[in-house]
Amino acid sequence: MIFILGLLLKLPWFFLSAAQNGKQAVVIRPQDGFLYDQLLRLLEPVVAVFPSFFAMAAFLLLFWQAYLLTNFINNQRLVNRANYLPGMALMLVSSFIPEFNYLSAPLIVSFLFLLSFIFIFKAHNHPNAKGLIFNCGLVLGAATMFFQPSVFFLAWGLLALGILRPFRVNEWLLLLLGFFTPYYFYLIYLFLTDQWPVIYTMLEPFSVGINLGKQRLWFAGALFLTILPLLAGIYSINVLSSKMLIQVRKGWFLFLLYFVAAVGIAFVNPGPGFTNWVLVLVPCAAVHGFGYLNSEVRLYPVIAFWLTVGYIIAVEIAGFR
Repeated sequence: MIFILGLLLKLPWFFLSAAQNGKQAVVIRPQDGFLYDQLLRLLEPVVAVFPSFFAMAAFLLLFWQAYLLTNFINNQRLVNRANYLPGMALMLVSSFIPEFNYLSAPLIVSFLFLLSFIFIFKAHNHPNAKGLIFNCGLVLGAATMFFQPSVFFLAWGLLALGILRPFRVNEWLLLLLGFFTPYYFYLIYLFLTDQWPVIYTMLEPFSVGINLGKQRLWFAGALFLTILPLLAGIYSINVLSSKMLIQVRKGWFLFLLYFVAAVGIAFVNPGPGFTNWVLVLVPCAAVHGFGYLNSEVRLYPVIAFWLTVGYIIAVEIAGFR
């Protein structure tokens, strides 16, 4: 159901290159990480044969995140009954902004952040907690290779570890060890291939700001349809938190911290447009889904869904973007 909904909403992006004189659904910026640049060079022959490859890759990344998020929330019983609302919300919110449907370094990082969340949360009661903690650090380290401001999300990982498990120095060191492991192997590769001077170009300076440019009126509607369900979800979490199990309450608290961290990272090395803001999709969709499921007004989820779908279709038909 999530796949079909996403496919219908994002079908226009598959024909972007044909409709806009060969323009590709990909974001290439100087502030992106070195691993992202190498990935794009690796994909150049594929794109030459399949012009819509970037659009399809971006859609699959979004769908994969929607699937993993929905599966994680249901399996960890963060809600009182299984549903598809988080994945549906992710597909809806990601359809508002064009940059969310382009392959970009932050989109890949968003997927890696979700993986790190799943790893660290499962560690709270898993017999192989050390393996999950290491994997969380490993994924976060890889994320910085695609988009260096992701390094600030390491603070979220350490905070999450402190919230979910009793303090143990070896576990914190294990998380940091996992974080630096991708760099360890990459430096070995550079040394063996006699490319050691490349390390001087790996680090990019950080800048903080916002550069969204002048927006059309349709953006106000998209912002309203994003923020209102977000506030409703936060309200529902606050009202029901006293009735939740401890681990469930911690899970939703970490989602809110995830959202705050993602918003903060979006302001670092921003560049023009909304590319960095794709990082907020996962926690935003999770909170949206919780708000839809636990709404005190029965018609609210139905009205919100059809209003959002109608708005997206109207904007795409009108070509406001």
